[in-house]
Amino acid sequence: MSDRGYIDRVREANDIVDYIGEVVKLRRAGSDYSALCPFHDEKTPSFTVSPRKQIFHCFGCGVGGDVIAFAMRYDNLDFVPALEALAMRAGIPPQHPVTGAEQRAAAERDQLLEVNRRAQAAFVRWLRGDDRKALEYARRRGLTDDLIDRFGLGYAPPAWDTLLRTLVAAGISVGRAVAAGLIVPRQGGGGGYDRFRDRLTFPIREPGGEVIAFGGRTLGVDQAKYLNSPESLIFKKGETLFGLDVSQHEIRGRDVALCVEGYMDAITLHAYGFGHTVAVLGTALTRHHVRRLKRYSLNLLLLFDGDAAGLRAALRALEVTLNEGLSVRVATLPQGHDPDSLLRDQGAGGMEVCLATAAPLFEFAVRELLAQTGGHDLASRLKALREILPVGRSLNDAAEQRLFVEHVAAAFDLPVERVAEEIAPSSGKARSSAVPRRPQTNAASALGEAAFGVVWFLSQHPESFSFLQTHRVDNDFPPGPLRDLMGRLLSLEQFSREALEVGLHAEGGILSGELARRVLSDFAQRTDLTASFNDWLHTLRDRRLQREMEEIAARVRSAEAAGDDERARVEQKALILKRVARKEVPSLIWRGEKKLANLVDTKPNVD
Repeated sequence: MSDRGYIDRVREANDIVDYIGEVVKLRRAGSDYSALCPFHDEKTPSFTVSPRKQIFHCFGCGVGGDVIAFAMRYDNLDFVPALEALAMRAGIPPQHPVTGAEQRAAAERDQLLEVNRRAQAAFVRWLRGDDRKALEYARRRGLTDDLIDRFGLGYAPPAWDTLLRTLVAAGISVGRAVAAGLIVPRQGGGGGYDRFRDRLTFPIREPGGEVIAFGGRTLGVDQAKYLNSPESLIFKKGETLFGLDVSQHEIRGRDVALCVEGYMDAITLHAYGFGHTVAVLGTALTRHHVRRLKRYSLNLLLLFDGDAAGLRAALRALEVTLNEGLSVRVATLPQGHDPDSLLRDQGAGGMEVCLATAAPLFEFAVRELLAQTGGHDLASRLKALREILPVGRSLNDAAEQRLFVEHVAAAFDLPVERVAEEIAPSSGKARSSAVPRRPQTNAASALGEAAFGVVWFLSQHPESFSFLQTHRVDNDFPPGPLRDLMGRLLSLEQFSREALEVGLHAEGGILSGELARRVLSDFAQRTDLTASFNDWLHTLRDRRLQREMEEIAARVRSAEAAGDDERARVEQKALILKRVARKEVPSLIWRGEKKLANLVDTKPNVD
């Protein structure tokens, strides 16, 4: 299947309303949907999703595109990983990328995954080898063989180079093992040594099962009780949740995700029947974590220690879960307990009681702040108030912010007006600085319209590629990134859908956002696209020749002023040739290889 065919297949299999609706609260607005933009703070919805055109656009910050563009921006992915994620979501087998840079990136990713596969197989084998202390430790923690196998637990022997020798024997270079984070290079060169030694190992896997990193729990006297792989091309700690590969189906079934702070806690909870548990990896809950979990459930249950650290975690969680459309509750462990000790002392029933006492995240944060500041005199209440107000300022929806103010006023026993005064000055300032500037792409000019129109026409009708290439239409584009993109495309032997898509999504998607805006506001209203295409071609060439004529005329005047009659005659001849060329512009016509459908009735592929 061609690159265009594969991309179109993935796009068509992921309805943009369904996909965006999983992570953004959409409201019907006529034939389209509207929402508060997930990419900048706003009070009034300016984010539009068109089911008919299968594109989105924010008229506030300018971002836009198709479902691939949304996945890239929302999940912070490059084009190829976003395409792969959407393909996996739709059950479409992956297709190898076609451009050189993408092939190299994909090859690097595959090589790192292969290193991890080899290491995982070795760790699992060593767990049940001659040294059984890791297996015995796991069983003492109440983990059955089934659970050990389900989570893929393994063992890293205590020697300095056991894994290194195993990987090298399998044909893996030291440099590749270092890139995967499994081997630490020796200072001054000369090979390396195993990062994980004498540890129970935990594979950190993507929902699809790929091992992207490892965790390790020491079985000796290492000061670092728990250790994670360093971040790499395939592993970002702040974007990864341990156990999601095992728990994803139960999270959907229960319609709630239980989130804890360590992978041993998560596995123990699974052992006692809480199969909807995931864990963060030595970091606070992030917006990336939240957005991943939203794909499985809009209900999140956090299990915190009942101490100052738990309060800090709650305030951070409040910041990253606001505006995400989630129902978030917090359960606190009894004093002196962690999940393992509570389960051992009181069993699953004790944990059920603990979780049943969970309070809404906002109420929990307010309650804990008041408890820690005293909460009785005005000074203490104002101190606690200032801790939580920045959270309220991040609320996008005006109605939600008013509700927040009322809740805070009631909780802190303060007048609503006082709370509103505290929240208003900073919120307006924050909003004004949070809205990105509109990309400068000659949005109001006919020249900009023509350039984007030609690019969009090519995306819809690749059969026009040879015509554009023959006439080198890229030379007619005004200088800028769109001209550079068209030049790269027309230098290829044949049209590459993927090269076009990657180019549109580059540099933060400025070009794809502007193109989506034009489709929603103008292009999609045109009923004769062939005529529009030719008009755009004429505009671009006419304006280019006009600019060149003005430059030549200036050179003529300069030569005449300098008394250089010979140079003036040469420039005059060049000016005459440009005038002739400009008169011939209307003859530049693409008649098409087939009748083009009325654009209003099509589903354009726009980024």
